[in-house]
Amino acid sequence: MKTRILSLIFLATAMSGMAQTFDIVARAGYSVGGTMPMGFPKEMRGMNSYAPKFNFRVGADATYMWNKHWGILSGLRFEQKGFKTDISLRQFDVILRQGVEEITGPYTGNVVVNIRQIGFTLPLQAVWQPNEVLRLKAGPYISVLTGRSFHGYAYGHTGSDGKSTAYLRRGEVRGDLVYVGNDETTRGYFNGDSFDNYLRRFQWGLDVGVDWTFARKWGAFADLSYGLNSAFNSSEGNPVTMGLYPLYGTFGLVYKLKH
Repeated sequence: MKTRILSLIFLATAMSGMAQTFDIVARAGYSVGGTMPMGFPKEMRGMNSYAPKFNFRVGADATYMWNKHWGILSGLRFEQKGFKTDISLRQFDVILRQGVEEITGPYTGNVVVNIRQIGFTLPLQAVWQPNEVLRLKAGPYISVLTGRSFHGYAYGHTGSDGKSTAYLRRGEVRGDLVYVGNDETTRGYFNGDSFDNYLRRFQWGLDVGVDWTFARKWGAFADLSYGLNSAFNSSEGNPVTMGLYPLYGTFGLVYKLKH
């Protein structure tokens, strides 16, 4: 009898630390980042400029706390990720359209790239709450893209010899030399279905972040997401052979809908 009483006391004490809660919050934020290679490939010589697009995230999350410190979060987010960058390449295999001709081969020169990915993301994160105002989150996510595009152009400057500093070797490194200039007729363009169709519709990765409550209903958040599969698939004919992975930081506000 005494053992049963002690067991009930222990159970009641344990349950007192397991105050279960369920809350729903709305989120809105702005994202900065890019879709980039792992490490620094030998074909990439440098980044000349970078400009984020109007990257946004809106959505709602539900969090179930099974005690005052631990819980689980899921939700649905609608977001856009994109940027424009100017990079220098050396002997990188490309497919370019110059005038009416399509040219394939290793390219050396500058490239302006525009990437846009828009769609829905489903996170699943473990939550640790050290106190009443902070929540730390980490876990995987899955994204389904409803819109995606990859386009831009290759260009070069006129050198001291009067020729462009950008060129492509037709077919292979010893192929015929094709110069790429910096006007509408001599630039090399890449766009359309030959690129967009190779962008993955399904992506997945990891997301870590923190929520900070600064008022009864309001808070702020900061998240960092990293894609674990390349933005381009590995299908035969893919013109982008370099693995490119989305890495974005998002900052914004939280509003508690239910607590």
